[in-house]
Amino acid sequence: MYEHGDEKAAEWTRQQGAPATHALKNLRQDDSPLPQGDCQTLKVDKTRDRAVDQASNAFAANRRESGIKKQPFETAGGIEDWEDVDGQEVDRYGFIILKKQLSRGASPEPQAIQRVSTALKLASESPRQKRTLHRGPSSAKSSRSAAPSRASSALSVRPPGSCSGQDDKSGGLSSNPFRFRDRRLMDEASDMLTLPPGFSDIAEEDESGRAVTSMKEREFNREEKWRKMARVTAQTTVKGGGMTFSFDTRDPKVISRTWKGIPDRWRASAWHSFLSSSAKARGAHVSDEELIVCFQELQEQSSIDDVQIDVDVPRTISMHIMFRRRYRGGQRLLFRVLHALSLYFPETGYVQGMASLAATLLCYYDEEKAFVMLVRLWQLRGLERLYEAGFQGLMEALKEFEDDWLAGDEVAQKLVELDITSTAYGTRWYLTLFNMSIPFPAQLRVWDVFMLLGDPSPHLPVVSPPKADLDVLHATSAALIDTTRDIILSSDFENAMKVLTSWIPVRDEDLLMEVARLEWKMRKRRGQT
Repeated sequence: MYEHGDEKAAEWTRQQGAPATHALKNLRQDDSPLPQGDCQTLKVDKTRDRAVDQASNAFAANRRESGIKKQPFETAGGIEDWEDVDGQEVDRYGFIILKKQLSRGASPEPQAIQRVSTALKLASESPRQKRTLHRGPSSAKSSRSAAPSRASSALSVRPPGSCSGQDDKSGGLSSNPFRFRDRRLMDEASDMLTLPPGFSDIAEEDESGRAVTSMKEREFNREEKWRKMARVTAQTTVKGGGMTFSFDTRDPKVISRTWKGIPDRWRASAWHSFLSSSAKARGAHVSDEELIVCFQELQEQSSIDDVQIDVDVPRTISMHIMFRRRYRGGQRLLFRVLHALSLYFPETGYVQGMASLAATLLCYYDEEKAFVMLVRLWQLRGLERLYEAGFQGLMEALKEFEDDWLAGDEVAQKLVELDITSTAYGTRWYLTLFNMSIPFPAQLRVWDVFMLLGDPSPHLPVVSPPKADLDVLHATSAALIDTTRDIILSSDFENAMKVLTSWIPVRDEDLLMEVARLEWKMRKRRGQT
């Protein structure tokens, strides 16, 4: 059905009057039902006699041509389906916007299929709080007076024992402006649920606004900076094949600008360069060309997971312009990629959650390159550990998050009182890389950094095989906890679970990444001491 783009493809029979050669007589001609059995054990035997294939070429070609005939509303080679959809109803990432809403740039709001808790929805719809310093009467003493005792900052609402609220032993917050900025940033983490100042009154269709023009100029300047950092490594001889670029993953500019977000025009090249650099640093690795050949060969094999993949494919980001129509467009590509992945890693097979990862990559790569990127993520970024049988690696990662990132914080104490463990909310965060938990633009920002900084830390003991660094995922999880801190502290068990398992409507991706970067830096500093 995916091969022919029609859900009725399995019901096709030989046309009346078609010539039946000696080879075709050996094919099944009757309409008797197939034997009943366990659907998990059904396999498709694609090893047929060569004579049968040659004799049925004309019939198969006619059937395939009639099955995948491109419709006028199918664009991009038939991958995108624009039936009954206007261009203004689709955002820059390909998601269909159900109604006009205010958002930052092209960040989509929660669609009807997303479940958002009431507390988060109210927080995202409320205006951002203004935090200003009010200068009161001066109480400074003269130089002859005794030195005043150091008081805690009135800006911080965190307890003195929290990890981000520790005073500097060398002279207080005033002697270190960066520590003061870090504390204030953590206190304002919940603001990422609201629009930044200046965007709350801008509608998406108002393309003539000065703020929108400023955003476009900023994006153009960022694209130009990334163009200057890119180095051409290969140029294909195939017409339309384009060029391959690489980036120096150790360059401080590349690291800093990745935290600020990769321009969408350079995202595919940057992701591929980051993972390719990691593969070369690991030593022995399979080349892209070998993986592409393997992908094509795996399409001729059957998988016991095909039934479950077929069930999950239409449920994966169905509001995207590529994945709308059954057995057509992006759904065909998604099935083929997941089919190949389940065979390439037979010990893992297919697990729910893989589909959202593959769909995200298909938004930027063709099916062959998307398969290559998935294999790299599995082997170089720890997904093989997270998805291993029994999910032991996932449990270890979540325990590491609880012990090394949350322990001692007031939110951690509250979750212990409510008997809520990280497995209740973190499983979906880690297996889907936040695909089902935050808006797509925010997810891409997390992926930008995860693709770059997922190699093993040089400060940790060397183990074989080397474990990927999941600190970017831990830092993002900690940032989301910081975002919902006030709501969790005032919630009972039911409301806390609703918030933690809900779709979190992050509307300020820059603030999300600033908080995540701060959490990441603090963790690295603690790891080096």
